Amino acid sequence: MGAFYCSTCWHVSPSFQYRCPSCGATNSFYTEQQYAELMIRYIHHPLRRYRIIALQNLKQMKWKDAIPDIQERIRIEKDMDVKAEAKKAIEAIGIYHNRTENEQSVLKNEATHMYEHLYHVTCKVIPVRRIIRKRGHYHLRPRGLR
Repeated sequence: MGAFYCSTCWHVSPSFQYRCPSCGATNSFYTEQQYAELMIRYIHHPLRRYRIIALQNLKQMKWKDAIPDIQERIRIEKDMDVKAEAKKAIEAIGIYHNRTENEQSVLKNEATHMYEHLYHVTCKVIPVRRIIRKRGHYHLRPRGLR
């Protein structure tokens, strides 16, 4: 189940609650989709502070459906801080969804064998004796090599 969000103070809760533990408001929790739609509406709020907070929340939620509204906000916004936050939000959402789509396409295209990972080199072997000798940790060397 997804997270629930308080519409009054924007507190995130893993489960639905009657009263918000942060601000004490009753019946103010929304599902993730309802909250994202509310944040999309808040992008066009007259107060600058609410626009910035809505953009930050959408960036954190990685809500892909908000991209057209954020682009519209960039086009009409005169405040440079809000415009910069909107650009950051679009960039973060785009990077996240491109990465997840690429990973899914790679997983669909590759038919991996269960032992295939054994043939890939995962780490570099470093001879321990040279490192111990260089750093002067003589007490860690085996007794025969002192």
